[in-house]
Amino acid sequence: MKKILLILLTVINLFAINQQEIEELFSNGEYRKVCSNQVENFFKKTSDESIMSIYGISCLNIHELNRLASPMFKLVKTKEARENAAYFADILFKKKLLYHALIDNVDISYIRLPKSDYILSFIFDKFVKKEYILDGDEYIFKEKNSSTHYTLNVLKESQTNKIILKTFKDDELKSQIEYW
Repeated sequence: MKKILLILLTVINLFAINQQEIEELFSNGEYRKVCSNQVENFFKKTSDESIMSIYGISCLNIHELNRLASPMFKLVKTKEARENAAYFADILFKKKLLYHALIDNVDISYIRLPKSDYILSFIFDKFVKKEYILDGDEYIFKEKNSSTHYTLNVLKESQTNKIILKTFKDDELKSQIEYW
């Protein structure tokens, strides 16, 4: 029995992740590997705010916004950590408000929030200011002096409705992000 327990503990340690590996993955742009349950479990055990921030930024880079809630509430010790928590909260709040407006047909045009560099922030600002073209159920947002434009619409599914943000450059689809 002791041998089985020893082998089990050894195997668990082989698959454990450490801070250096997480930082390396982040530096190499492997955001999906950083925005993972394994890294989330690591920072929950260690309360390491630098890893929480790296995790949150990685999740933003792959548009996994719902994962921002976990580090957002724990980032409190330093000024930089609180700044990251506020940034994560802002992006998550904008996503939730847009979702509420589009799914439930609620007017959010009176809401003004700080601007940030995340794409959903740009869309949110244009949406609340009604700076879009409505074509059926599709909202079209244009960038000034650019061949880039965005569309936002609702994908109704049986379990969870999603909002779909598409980015076009020269009328060619460059990316598509789903939020729920």
